[in-house]
Amino acid sequence: MRGTTRRAAGLLALAVSVSVSAAAVAGCGPASGGGAAAVPAIGPVTTVTAVEQIVRPIDRYLVTPQQVTTLQSAANVLNERCMREFGLPPVASDLIGFDEQALRYDRTHAPLYGFFDPERAAVSGYDRVPAQSGPAASAPAAAPPSPSPETMAVEHGVDPTGKAVPAYAGRTVPAGGCKGESTRGAGGALPLPDPQALPDHGPGVPVGDPRVRAAFAAWSACMQTKGYRYPTPQDVLADTGLLPKTAEVNGVVSVEHSARELKQASDDVACKLSTNLVGITLAVQSAYDTRYVESHGPALAAYRQRIEDRVRAAERILQEQGTA
Repeated sequence: MRGTTRRAAGLLALAVSVSVSAAAVAGCGPASGGGAAAVPAIGPVTTVTAVEQIVRPIDRYLVTPQQVTTLQSAANVLNERCMREFGLPPVASDLIGFDEQALRYDRTHAPLYGFFDPERAAVSGYDRVPAQSGPAASAPAAAPPSPSPETMAVEHGVDPTGKAVPAYAGRTVPAGGCKGESTRGAGGALPLPDPQALPDHGPGVPVGDPRVRAAFAAWSACMQTKGYRYPTPQDVLADTGLLPKTAEVNGVVSVEHSARELKQASDDVACKLSTNLVGITLAVQSAYDTRYVESHGPALAAYRQRIEDRVRAAERILQEQGTA
């Protein structure tokens, strides 16, 4: 039996990104920290024409998909041991939204520059329903049997009514069930490959920076020549009229993009290329990233050390399982 550990993705993640970007202005705009001094100087502005060029100074501090996979695999091993002690089948968790494909999605749907995917815009539109990866992407036609109530009670430590289950089969059920115990044994909840998971929630999104606002204005003017009226790239992602039609069969989601969406996504990317919106905003974001790294050196070092320590401990759990 399997469950899923799923990152927020798709429309929910986009909605969160758009709302967070507005809130983040307070920490990144020129009015913060004493006027113009709060606006860091930027380095050379690269002409960005492909997703692969989008690299930020803070990327090296983020947890990697491989590290997350190692942590989840160790938690699954611990969960299986715990469930077997109760004579019950394990309920392993599969990762959804923690792989390289998910990271690429984050780069093509950013809270700063919005949507940017020159390679796929003409065929996938704004791609606001991320392609599935992992076991769910190839779900079998027949659904697997549901776990028994007893299995789920020991797995999560509560019965169907939400009441704590103190014991089962003469053994004490750990707090939070075997799921809780295995999560603690693997060092806690999975770290997110997200800047907001960094100390003090990362460097923030500088949508209020005057250089970003100027880039938005140039892009908006380009879009207007093509018949679209959007002040910022975030307004496009908030446009529910561009949502594709979706259908789900046996856990697999199919997506149908409208001609309107495909044309607008292509025009949107064309305007971002002609104005170099992504190159400019990336340079600005990198300046804020660099200032953040310089002011949070010890905290970032400690954060990265904690991740590395957790991964090493998880590797030991997996090695022990391999020799058992």
